[in-house]
Amino acid sequence: MFTEQDNLVFDRILECRHICRKFDGQIPAREEAAAVIRAGQLAPYAYISSRDVPVFLHFFVLFKGNSLLAEIERLIRAQTAANLAGLREEMARDPFLREYGGPLEAMWAGEVKNGLPVFPDPPCLIVLAQWRGARRGERQSLAHALENMWLKATALNLDFNLISPVESMVDNAAFCSLFGLPAGRYGFHACILGHRADRELSARPVSSQIHWL
Repeated sequence: MFTEQDNLVFDRILECRHICRKFDGQIPAREEAAAVIRAGQLAPYAYISSRDVPVFLHFFVLFKGNSLLAEIERLIRAQTAANLAGLREEMARDPFLREYGGPLEAMWAGEVKNGLPVFPDPPCLIVLAQWRGARRGERQSLAHALENMWLKATALNLDFNLISPVESMVDNAAFCSLFGLPAGRYGFHACILGHRADRELSARPVSSQIHWL
């Protein structure tokens, strides 16, 4: 059983969790990265698909100075350029996207031109790869794993950034081959661990509403 004090500590972790877009040069300890990954391994997952392969979920850890980081960034930028072209084609046909797709278009255009703000050479990149399976539930499972990892990182006084463009690398053969995986079979996501270089920002409250029915 958990105590009231346990719940207060958990609430404090939730309140202190913030995205980090600029890291200093300090590299997390291997033990810290392992503890964060362990939290991800404890997350809920797509059980039916997990029985298809011997290893269902992979965590690839790259620390600052790894030569693969530059190639990963190059591939992400190239894939984002392809995604941007596809988005613009869809915006030409879809009124909803024309009305609401502008911020996404601007973000992707900036990433194509300037790269991701946490690159080059982030302190610690963790790439998650999960077998997709027939159900195609890998995105939900990866989100659960990253949620756990982010909370654990916060508890360890580490800062965290999600690398969402990696989600679109499923069919990118060059990216998949970096990790010895076949294209199209694994879903991806990634995060950066490290220490914040700028001041901590206050979270903007999400626009939400509770409906008691």
